[in-house]
Amino acid sequence: MSPSPESVLGIDLGTTFCTAALLSDGRLHYVLDGRGDACIPSVVHFPRRGPPLIGADADRMRASDPANTIWGIKRLIGKAAEAASARILDASAAFTIRAPPGGGEAEIVARDVRYRASEVASLLLRYLREQAQARFGRRIGKAIVTVPVTATAEVKKAMIDCGKMAGLEITRIVAEPVAGALAHAGPGLKDGVPLLVFDFGGGTFDATVVLRQGTLIRVLSADGDDCLGGHDFDLAFARSIADAVWRSRKVDVTHDLVLWDRIQRQSEQVKRALSFAESARFHVPEAFSAESGPTDLDAQLRREQVEGHWTELVERSIEACSRALQQAGARPDQLGAVLLIGGTSYIPLVRRRVAQSFQRPYLVEEEPQTAVARGAALLAARGASLLAA
Repeated sequence: MSPSPESVLGIDLGTTFCTAALLSDGRLHYVLDGRGDACIPSVVHFPRRGPPLIGADADRMRASDPANTIWGIKRLIGKAAEAASARILDASAAFTIRAPPGGGEAEIVARDVRYRASEVASLLLRYLREQAQARFGRRIGKAIVTVPVTATAEVKKAMIDCGKMAGLEITRIVAEPVAGALAHAGPGLKDGVPLLVFDFGGGTFDATVVLRQGTLIRVLSADGDDCLGGHDFDLAFARSIADAVWRSRKVDVTHDLVLWDRIQRQSEQVKRALSFAESARFHVPEAFSAESGPTDLDAQLRREQVEGHWTELVERSIEACSRALQQAGARPDQLGAVLLIGGTSYIPLVRRRVAQSFQRPYLVEEEPQTAVARGAALLAARGASLLAA
């Protein structure tokens, strides 16, 4: 690989995972972590001693030290502690979220130290930059970063600040579904025919109607929900488990920070498993103490049992799509297709509802969870030749 001196990373700083890519020698290359994975957990752990742990190493610490292991930071970037997305995260996370004395961006507390959300997010960007430099063998100082379509001016400014703290000049900020559309190399983007980009990530949902005009992509409309993503599916399922435990044992598992975090993480694993299998095991070892010894939380669950807890969340995504279509002045039958990107688009219930609601073929990226980073990398390499004003 021989990136040019002006190489610019394409970065998707996601709620659950972050991904970076670079186009070089006509090929797309991902930035990989120590495990060789392109999807790097968006997790930062503050240990008692030494520098913060990032990614998979940090994610492993959630089981033993959830109060000092920060995840979901994207929901706080550029937002006040009173924002809806911050309140939702605060209700489910073991770490502490605080409003700064003078107002402004939310802060998190780790090891009795306050950090602005942007400071924590900058550690993720710095990690991506350092991993990229190690892989490509040269300094990288520029990046295109993606944000949800609902991102405010404050969020975009905070993202630029994150880049500065990480040693990166953010040369452009692009909406995530637009980047996803740029990454799509298959059929469906026909000249003059609207395409609905259905971008369901870990923490946000975006719906965007785009139109291809020759080599350019034009955005016709956009709508979204920055409090809707895969984490909310995990949380809805975890709460159903908490309710069942309360009914059977009169134990409130949400008051035990470590156990509640373990239940949420196992809920995520079951969600992922049920995207490809009809049933999955929910298992949290030694969840409770009893006279006879530790007791597991253990159940075999069918997909249809769990889907009922997600119906309202999926309907919110369909409503956002309807608003985007209305803004674009387009009917569902005028769409060429619906492009599904983002890791939450793997869920069968999501795909069924998209097919039922729009009666149009849906297109699925081979790796929907990396589509946004791929599109950002293409935009970084080819620039204005891809997007219409």
